[in-house]
Order: sequence, then structure tokens, then C-alpha cells
Amino acid sequence: MSKYDYYYWPDIVSKEDIKDINDIVKINKQTQDKTSGASDAKKTSTVFLIKNKYLKDKLIAPMAALKNANRHNYDYNIYDLQDEDLLSFNIYEKNQEYELHRDGSPSNFVDIKLTGLINVSDEEYEGGDFSLLNSKEPTKIPLFNIPGTMIVFSSFILHKVNPILKGTRKTLTIFLKGPHLR
Repeated sequence: MSKYDYYYWPDIVSKEDIKDINDIVKINKQTQDKTSGASDAKKTSTVFLIKNKYLKDKLIAPMAALKNANRHNYDYNIYDLQDEDLLSFNIYEKNQEYELHRDGSPSNFVDIKLTGLINVSDEEYEGGDFSLLNSKEPTKIPLFNIPGTMIVFSSFILHKVNPILKGTRKTLTIFLKGPHLR
């Protein structure tokens, strides 16, 4: 287990790349994901899926950072992300949220090991604080409210997004998967 619950990188994605990511998603997104989430937690955001192949050129630095974090802090057996693997593009608008949940896979052969989140918001917003719950009290991560920031944490840790009060919050989720624990 890692020493810390999460790791973060400010400015891992530039403002120009945030714009490009949002534009690429608009053109190449798949239908809205109605099954997102591994639990019965209330999730009111809009989620689109996008194949990694469309964004991988914009995610070189984030992917390197995620792999490095795993190698030095988690040591999970994870697969390389393939072109056809799906990323989640989450759009939270006023009053939308995602209650406490864990990320998981419905597969009997694959587990989600790490969750990487990148703030790709292209406008200001209020609320929408991200929190981890690995103790009795949630740990807010205010640095994640800054566009271009990425965080990573073990997917089994409970986490949530508080309701948006104003504006629109956008995130890109990268699930790093590996063989099912036996």
C-alpha cells in the first residue's frame, strides 16, 4: 500500500491541451454512458465515453506520470492502455454530483486498480469539490479544482464529487486495470 492516499500533478495538461481535449471529445465521443459507476451511488453528471486512441497524443505526460506513480508508490499489476480502451468524460453542471462510491469493474477477469482524474474544465465553476474517504472524515482535495491538475488514487478508496454550485466542471477519467485479484 502506498504511503499516501493520493498523488497529484498540477499543470500536467496545458490550457491549450484542455481546449484540444474538449474539442476532440465533442467530435469523437460515444453515446452517453448510462451504466457508469460500480455502485448504487447517486451520479447525476453526464458521462461520455471516448476511445483512448483519440486522446493518447494529448495524454503522454499524464500517462507517464500515472505509470511512474504506480511503479514507485502502488506496485499494482496493470495493463497498458490500448487504443480501443474507453476513457470517461464527465460533465457536472449546477446541482450535479457523485455520491461516495468505489470504482470497480463488472468483469470477472479484470479489476480497476488505479483511478486517474484530470480536470479539463474550460470555464470557471464553484463547488464540485473532490473528496476521498479513507478514514472517518472525507479529505477534500482543493488543488483538483484547478484545470490541468491530475490526481491518482487506488480505485477501492471511497470518493465523491460534491454538488456543483455554479458553472460547469469537466473531468477525464483514466481507469488503470489489471488482472483480477485471486
